[in-house]
Amino acid sequence: MSKAKEELTKLVQEQPEDSSREEIVRELAFHVMVERGLADSEAGRVISNDEMARRIRSWQR
Repeated sequence: MSKAKEELTKLVQEQPEDSSREEIVRELAFHVMVERGLADSEAGRVISNDEMARRIRSWQR
């Protein structure tokens, strides 16, 4: 089994028995987003809090 399949299988198995499909999919998506964020951070693909605040303000116009 590939590493990705093993990782996702483990995540699914760790979910409560009464989890819905939607809850499991949300958990898997969250895991992927966190992994991407950590990879971006490690690669230096980050912006400052001030820059993020500026961008958000520009969306609100």
